[in-house]
Amino acid sequence: MRRDWLGVSVIALSLLSLPFILPHVIEDFAEEITRRVGLSTAGGAFLLGGYLALQALGLTLIALGRRAGFVLTFWVGLIWVAGALVDHGPALLAGGFRSGMLSVLWVVGLVVTQTASAALAAWGAWGRRGRVA
Repeated sequence: MRRDWLGVSVIALSLLSLPFILPHVIEDFAEEITRRVGLSTAGGAFLLGGYLALQALGLTLIALGRRAGFVLTFWVGLIWVAGALVDHGPALLAGGFRSGMLSVLWVVGLVVTQTASAALAAWGAWGRRGRVA
């Protein structure tokens, strides 16, 4: 059986982002991000669970050899990165972000792993595999 190293790499990078995503999101909830965006904590937790389920679905589809998995993983990664940069970029650049270096590490780790995952997922969706109608 031929191994799909691109698929394996996308899956690995996306999974590698979870140790950065989890503490970062817990910190977001502690900072009451849900109230800032007009949601209850329970509503925010439900949306987060749904979003992580989409991420898992994308990875499952990649493992099954489906192009849709690369497409879904690309969009999930792009949204993680855009959300992190828009919400936290200015504070990170200003210095003194939240609880210090750990908070910075979580955001930077999320951005780096999800950027790499999304870039490789784009290659899997539209690059080497070609466009599929």
